Amino acid sequence: MTSGKYLAMGSGALGTVGLGGSAVYMYGFREDTLETRVRNHFKDRKHMLVLNSSTQTEWTKFKEFYSHSTDEKPKDIDKEKIAKWCEEKLASRDESSFELVKKWCVINSRSLRDEALASNRKVIPESGSNSAAEWKSAWTTYNSKKGELAIVDGTFKEAEKTTSDTGGPALQAWCQAKSSQFMYEYVGEDKGYEKYYSWCTKE
Repeated sequence: MTSGKYLAMGSGALGTVGLGGSAVYMYGFREDTLETRVRNHFKDRKHMLVLNSSTQTEWTKFKEFYSHSTDEKPKDIDKEKIAKWCEEKLASRDESSFELVKKWCVINSRSLRDEALASNRKVIPESGSNSAAEWKSAWTTYNSKKGELAIVDGTFKEAEKTTSDTGGPALQAWCQAKSSQFMYEYVGEDKGYEKYYSWCTKE
């Protein structure tokens, strides 16, 4: 591909476009900012919110999520620096930061419940004639398959004990408490959404 340097020099050498032509090239055809690219990337997902200002209120919760995540992060950027980092990177054209900007400067604004529903899951009912039985069954499934998706919440663990009679209501209470929390929010333990999806919803 022809370089920008070559084209800029060529306009001057031809003597017909001059400085004005160079300016058009430089400012009319330069790469988009990372914010523009990110918005284009997520343009069909309206629930994805770009955090382009360090003063946005969502940062209060998202910083805690960021802090607890073990995923790759920008080097030497802790939770107190990430908002400013995003603000600066989104305004830049730093190609090398694009993947990290997509990951840490854009949030899913849905609640855990809404995200599960959008994935064609059904929420286990909180009330109704069959509700108690469904929650007991859900806990039995959880208890036999939890593995790495075991809920570590102390209140839940104390309440569930070892039978579905206590486990069902304990799981229901945990699920209800988490359902309205946001996807960008730290819910008190790792893999919060995966646990909600697996144990609080059904096909």
